[in-house]
Amino acid sequence: MIGRLEPISFTVPIADGILITGPNGAGKSTLLDCIGGILRPSSGDVTNESATTPAYLPQNPPRPFAYTVREYLMVGQQRQIGQVYTAKMGVTPLLDREITSLSMGQWQRVAITKVMQADKAVIVLDEPDAPLDDHWSKELAKLIDEEIARGKSIVLTLHRPEIRQSWKFQQVNLTPVVDS
Repeated sequence: MIGRLEPISFTVPIADGILITGPNGAGKSTLLDCIGGILRPSSGDVTNESATTPAYLPQNPPRPFAYTVREYLMVGQQRQIGQVYTAKMGVTPLLDREITSLSMGQWQRVAITKVMQADKAVIVLDEPDAPLDDHWSKELAKLIDEEIARGKSIVLTLHRPEIRQSWKFQQVNLTPVVDS
C-alpha cells in the first residue's frame, strides 16, 4: 500500500456498507483514496467488481472557481440535476449562488449532492459529516440508508460515528503503523 498502511482485505457487499474506523494517522483517507481511484497502492490490489469506478467524495473537497451551484452540479451530467438529491440535502435554495460564497456546511451538502447524483454502484465518502451540523448529519444518514436500499454499496469514514444509529455496517478498524 501507499505510505504506512498495513495490508488489509475486505469485501463490500452489494446494498450494504463498510465503515472504516481508526485513530488519526491510521490510513483511513489513504485507503479511501485507493478505493476511490485517486491513489494507486504501491503493492497489493484494490479490486472493484462493479462495472464503473466509484463515486468518491474526499475529505475537504476542493471548491471549483466561480461556478454557481447549478453549473457545478451540471458538470459531467448528461441529464438534469438530480432534483431528489438537491432537495434531500437542502441544496435547492443554493442553486444560483456562487460556490465561493457558501459556508463549509453548505459546500459539503453540494459536494454530497454531486457524488450521489453520479448514480454509481459504489459510493466512497471520507468524513462527509465533518462540516455538517446535527440536522444535516441526520439527513445524510437517512440518505445513506436510502442509497443502500436502492442497491448501492457504501464505503465511508465518519467524523462523528454516532450518526450511524440504524446501520448494521461491517466495520473495518485500522491501526496506525508504529516504527520500532
